[in-house]
Amino acid sequence: MSISGPILRRAPVPGLPRLHQIVLPTPWEVGPVQVYLVEGDPLTLIDTGVARPESRRALEAAFEELGLGFEDVRRVVLTHDHTDHMGQAQMLRDAGADLEVWAHEDDADDVEQYSMERDERIDEGNELFREHGVPEELLARQAAEIRRWIAREPPLCEPTRVDRRLRSGDRVPFKDFELEVIHAPGHTAGHILLHERSTGVLLTGDHIMGRAVPFTESHFLAEAPDPADPLGRRPRFRGLPAYLASLRTLRGPHFEWILPAHGGVIDRPARAIEDALLFYEVRIQRIERALERCYQRSGPVSAWEIWNDLFPKLDPVTQMRTRMVMVIGGLDELELQGRVRVERARDGTLRYAPRSG
Repeated sequence: MSISGPILRRAPVPGLPRLHQIVLPTPWEVGPVQVYLVEGDPLTLIDTGVARPESRRALEAAFEELGLGFEDVRRVVLTHDHTDHMGQAQMLRDAGADLEVWAHEDDADDVEQYSMERDERIDEGNELFREHGVPEELLARQAAEIRRWIAREPPLCEPTRVDRRLRSGDRVPFKDFELEVIHAPGHTAGHILLHERSTGVLLTGDHIMGRAVPFTESHFLAEAPDPADPLGRRPRFRGLPAYLASLRTLRGPHFEWILPAHGGVIDRPARAIEDALLFYEVRIQRIERALERCYQRSGPVSAWEIWNDLFPKLDPVTQMRTRMVMVIGGLDELELQGRVRVERARDGTLRYAPRSG
């Protein structure tokens, strides 16, 4: 959990001299997370870093350089509910900050009810994977491995109260400017962006990053089947189609700078948006070709069979879940575009075929 370079980057974009970037270490390969401090009234921190001593020390050092203390923070705005973004919000409260936490209404419950078990969505994820053909024995082994990891790792976050539940179009006001909330689901259901119109600055959390593209989520929204679905599927947050749709709405000459949670400062926003779209368009094409190969061999196939065609050398116990969500998401997008047809097999699994097949 080390970082190279300065922890505090004062006013990284022109036109917003009181908005600073703070670089905090994380325990992951993605590297440090970038949070943002607005020296305005009220003093506002946008995202907080993970709950680890190294992250707290780095945040404290940045505050000291600015002549501030944790007790001065009056507002925390969360771009979404992941641990490197909400992890230290409760720590700030415990350190004496009389602050409000603002988060989108679709992520607020996960902020308030956070636990490592809840964050991993083990049982809920297994229901999704089971419906898409993943073997029971593999799901059991994965669940046991994840729970062993949870038992030995200290939490990266604590739950904290959400004081304001945001919606798209809400404003985060300061004395001399405001940030507009843009709901951008995909990475999570309640991910938000923050737009400062006069400078064209867009704070993007994990929605758009430098040198990386976020994974997307997929999870059930209700226990009962959707009565409008002929296959009796449960309502589900389909993260990849939501992510692509929200990215497409950002096209156009709206932005001059992107301040992401990872990857410095992006000074070519249009290119970053197109790169993220292209990343997933290429992967959806690969999923579609794998579907066609599998269909030619055996007829309608499950997402699990497509996963095995795409990733034959990966260890399914340790490397299946995120990629399986991507395969399911790709099939969701292909279904939305009318390029696949879906049926339910006798064993209850969903099976896919090319629309031309």
